[in-house]
Amino acid sequence: MEYAVRLLNPGPLPKDPRRLCPVTWRKLLPDGPLTALYFGSEFCQDLIPDIKEAEEFCALAKDTGLEAVLLTPVVRSDGLSLLQELVTELKNRGWSLTVVFNDLGVLRMLNNDHPQGKRQAGRLINRALRDPRLAEQPQESQIGETARGGQIRALLQRFGVAGLETDPDLEGSYLGNGEAELLRVLHLPYIFATSGRNCLFKAEAQQEHQNFAKNLSRTCRVPCRQRGYSVDRSDLDHPLWRAGNTLFYEATQALVEAHLGRADRIVIHESPMS
Repeated sequence: MEYAVRLLNPGPLPKDPRRLCPVTWRKLLPDGPLTALYFGSEFCQDLIPDIKEAEEFCALAKDTGLEAVLLTPVVRSDGLSLLQELVTELKNRGWSLTVVFNDLGVLRMLNNDHPQGKRQAGRLINRALRDPRLAEQPQESQIGETARGGQIRALLQRFGVAGLETDPDLEGSYLGNGEAELLRVLHLPYIFATSGRNCLFKAEAQQEHQNFAKNLSRTCRVPCRQRGYSVDRSDLDHPLWRAGNTLFYEATQALVEAHLGRADRIVIHESPMS
């Protein structure tokens, strides 16, 4: 087992990434080296880093001997152009990085412009069941192989994808049983429950306009970059977490235990981040 971390800002790396998880998990997760640093945005085009921020993370990864991994979200055409410029500029400046895509248009761009670059399928590519109400009482019999999981992995391999990134989802088939030569990556401790283009943080920040729909159409000031909060639900025993346009919930111990044997790498998140 190897580990990666995703931090809010470039800064000191934890000696043991498991310390970013709840205390009860530290004995559950096996020993392993820290091998990668993740940065970028998985769920929001407005949070794609600029070249300065991306270079800071790449430099931190290089200085600490880690793989730099850029997370990218679902994008519109302008976001695709922005990512194309960012990845190309980083490559031109001599930075080596892996790109995680959550948009098939981004995969096509990478294959066309950077065919030798390493790319991995992101969490949004896995469309498995992720209902937090069912996660509180997982059925271990659900954690098994399905035909759909194998078909998705085979399709991605044909496009040169090197790895799969996912949550400990309720079906458990996406990572497979290790028969394919794909890096299998598990994100902890926050599972994304749902994500969308509408963002409450963005609408709230446009205080000069009180119309919610108009606020969503304006340029985003990224007020969620250093901000998240818990959301209590009467039908859940634990809080959801809102970060930007995405809702997360904390993985249960039973789900983590069911998926550990399928993972090659665990990405520990400092906090819920869009």
